Amino acid sequence: MSDDEDELQMDFSLDQSVSDGHGLMGLGPLLFTESERSLMERMRQELKIELKQGFKSRIEDVREEILRKRRAGKLPGDTTSVLKNWWQQHSKWPYPTEEDKAKLVEKTGLQLKQINNWFINQRKRNWHSNSQSLKSKRKR
Repeated sequence: MSDDEDELQMDFSLDQSVSDGHGLMGLGPLLFTESERSLMERMRQELKIELKQGFKSRIEDVREEILRKRRAGKLPGDTTSVLKNWWQQHSKWPYPTEEDKAKLVEKTGLQLKQINNWFINQRKRNWHSNSQSLKSKRKR
């Protein structure tokens, strides 16, 4: 059960025990006045707010981490256009030399590992499949 479901279940249990005149855990009837119920509700709301505030920074950290991971897979458009230009100019053999990679690192601001990974992924997605389709066309 989620925390919200647990909370609703607990609220329902408390409301039931109060409304049917039976106490919790067989302790006998618990009858609350309207002001006591109101006080308990205010205390419950205050506790809920305190807990949320206490965990607020941790919740924000987790939220930021999720967003960072979501963004991590995308390179900026201007960066990819530089890489795609190189790719198009060298489409027959898209394996950049170390010198080419150094220039691309300088132009794009990416790390060498990112450049290497981009070319690996690009070849897997585009070049190998294109060369396979060319081979199959030649066999026909």
